[in-house]
Order: sequence, then structure tokens, then C-alpha cells
Amino acid sequence: MWNCWFATSKEYSDLTLNNSPVPYISSDPRGGMLGGLPDGVLLTIGLILLVSGGELVVQGSIRIAGLLGMPSFLVGFTLVAIGTSLPELGVVLNAINRGSPEAVDLAVGGVIGSNIANVMLVLAIAMLIGAASQPDKDLKQDALMLLAATTFVVLSVVMGEFPLWLGVLSISSMGGYYAYIFRTRGGDDSDEEDSWIPRGYAYALVAFLFGLILVKFGSDLLIEGGVGLAISIGVSEAVIGLTLVAFGTSLPELAVTITASIRGVQGVAIGNILGSNVANVMAVLGIGAIAAQGLSVSGSFLTLDIWVLLVSSGIIGVSIMLGKGVSKPLGAFLLLGYFVYVAQLFIG
Repeated sequence: MWNCWFATSKEYSDLTLNNSPVPYISSDPRGGMLGGLPDGVLLTIGLILLVSGGELVVQGSIRIAGLLGMPSFLVGFTLVAIGTSLPELGVVLNAINRGSPEAVDLAVGGVIGSNIANVMLVLAIAMLIGAASQPDKDLKQDALMLLAATTFVVLSVVMGEFPLWLGVLSISSMGGYYAYIFRTRGGDDSDEEDSWIPRGYAYALVAFLFGLILVKFGSDLLIEGGVGLAISIGVSEAVIGLTLVAFGTSLPELAVTITASIRGVQGVAIGNILGSNVANVMAVLGIGAIAAQGLSVSGSFLTLDIWVLLVSSGIIGVSIMLGKGVSKPLGAFLLLGYFVYVAQLFIG
């Protein structure tokens, strides 16, 4: 279920699949990868896989950063962020392959909603559990990139499309920025956190990639079991969509971020979130726009969702650039705003 995404107001008001208010969610969750198991068992296995996968991703990232002699933040902003953004890319390419405007709307809405959840849920939780760091010059540069990516997606909604030229500009900008930060920061001293992963690129890459796979399947099972359990006790599918499905889209980022925070690897925790939001727009929508020769974007996102994304990303970006950092009070404010946003989706 990599196509579990944070449903925006557009999807809940306009789009259905098989007469169900929750897109891509079957009323029978037992058609999944381990459909014969009880929902509680699926939940338990999913949680174990998530925790294990998050640990492997973080430990692999620490070892990669040490071997390359670079800060863990840089690995989080690039390698980890791209890995946790692969679900959104799969959804967009699948939508383009279907050739359905509704499917494209769902995919674009998924990117917008995922970025909202990453900032207002995942980053907020990271702040509250202590993954805050004082902004430095490099973090301020990355915050500026986050604001640029947010501007791109806002521009696409206003124009009603993510055109081919914007896709090319997005990919070029992201590639150029990656080249810049690897050239200017790649020689910095690594954070030198200890890792139980044996030294060597092969061990580090295997741990990292296997961790991503475990996070992927853990997310699937956790949501599959959660949806089945909720349906069995009479919870409506609309409520499921607004809670479990919304939570599910950001589970990869959340698992990696919480694990990194607990391990004290703040670079991976913060870099993963900022980098994932940049990758979601510049890589996912950029590749989608190039593949489809331009993506249509529904104007209905202008009613609420895009402004929530703009304000939340703006608060984070400006706070970092002004030297305020990411603090617990700000995390509490964002998390409260997230719940208000979800409540508004439900009421609407």
C-alpha cells in the first residue's frame, strides 16, 4: 500500500473509487500481502518491521556518512529523503500510466498532503521529542530550498498545471543543488556517531536498502491491519481515511525520524524531512511532468490545502533562516494546526 497518502480536501469532497469515500482502500483489508492473519497480528508485525527498518536506515546512514566523511544531515537530506519519497513517485507514475485525470489529481494531492503531514506531523513530533537543533549556515540553505520547492507547487496549483518546463526546471534545480552541497559539504568532518553496522560500503548500503524495504512492508501491514480492525468495530471509512490513511503516508519518514531522534542523530532526523519535501516536489512532480509532458493540477487545491502547505512550510523555512531553529513550542503549534486541518477535512 505505498499508495496510501494523506487525503486532501479535494479527494474527500470530489473523488471516490468503487463508491468508497476512501480512495484505494478496499473494504476488505484481507486481500493484502498477509491477508489470512488477524488484524492485531498484522498491526504487531507491521510495527516490528517499522521499528527494525527505521533502525537499519538510520544505522546505515550513520555508517555511510562516516565512510564518505560528510555530516549525517547531508545523507538525511539526500539519500534518506529520496528513499522515503519513492512511494510518492510510484503513485505519480502509476497515475500517469492510467491516463486518468482523476488519478493524476489523486497523485498530485498525495504529494501536497504528504508534504503537509511531513511538516505538521512528522517534523512537529521530532521537535517535541527533542530532535531540535540550532540552525547553521548549511541548514539555512536547505530551508531556502524547501521554500523554493513549496513555491514551485504553489505556482503549479495557481497555473492549473505542472508544465513540462517547470518539471525540467525542478529536476535541474534539485540536481544542481545536490551537486553544490556535495561539493561544498562533502569534505566536512562527519558527525562520527557510532554504529553497530560493520565498516564497509557494502554493509552500509545493504543495511540502508534492506531497512527501506522493511519500512515499506511495515507501513503496508500496519495500515492494512489498522483499516481492517477499524472496519470490524464499525468505524466509518471516511474516518479511517482521515486518520489511519493520513498517518500511513508519512510512516516511512516518521519511522526514520523518530529512530534518528532517539539515537541522537539529529542530522538524519531533520534532513530526512526537509529533503523529503524537496524531493516530493522537485523529483516526484518534476519526473511526472516530464514523463507526461505536463501534469494537470486541480484548482480545488486552492481552497485550503495549498495554503496550509504554504503557511506551514513558510513558518519552518523562515524560522530556520532567521536563526530561531526548530523548537518544542513550534512543534506543539504545528501539531495543533495539523489536528485542526484534519478536523476541517472531516467537517468539510
